Amino acid sequence: MAATSRGWVVLGAGGHARSVVDVLERAGHSVVAVAGQTGGQPWHVDVLADDTEALALAEREGLHLTVAVGANAARARLVADLLARGLSSPPVVASTATVSPRSRLGAGTVVLEHAHVGPSADLGDAVIVNTAAVVEHDCVVGVGVHVAPGAVLLGAASVGDATLVGSGARVLPGVTVGARVTIGSGAVVTTPVGDGQTVVGVPATRRGGSS
Repeated sequence: MAATSRGWVVLGAGGHARSVVDVLERAGHSVVAVAGQTGGQPWHVDVLADDTEALALAEREGLHLTVAVGANAARARLVADLLARGLSSPPVVASTATVSPRSRLGAGTVVLEHAHVGPSADLGDAVIVNTAAVVEHDCVVGVGVHVAPGAVLLGAASVGDATLVGSGARVLPGVTVGARVTIGSGAVVTTPVGDGQTVVGVPATRRGGSS
């Protein structure tokens, strides 16, 4: 994992944040605080009321920040704001994940447990490669994409900004998927998908959305 010499502040305090904090701590990093509305079990780290307090803490103490928010557009906006402020948001990679040194991970990107990113894959900022997901060689993944648990982007597939690739879905080799697309869980995408569409099934077909 990049950037090991500082502690971390996590923007977000829900379920996804718990996974990100676990990845950081399992890799030996110190998580100083999370920020946001909490639910479920109590946190074992400090909980800050809002992002403003978190940004001030990170700037004051020279801490790294990562955004653990499931909503794609919101996550992308937050990471862009961190970078515009000159704050540090390096990629976070689980110790059990495999990431090729010949791939590129954008700022604020998170690769969770047992996931794989292959050689020459190019991932934009604020991407989530969730548990056991695969982004194969030569894939291009836009800003704010979420590749959900168990989903697979096969070689040279392309996925546009803010798209959700649902759990267990497959995008076949070389297929282009547009921006703001929702790919349903378990779908198999065999042909190009336009911006804003929702596709489901095997093979995936359009359900609603806008072109």
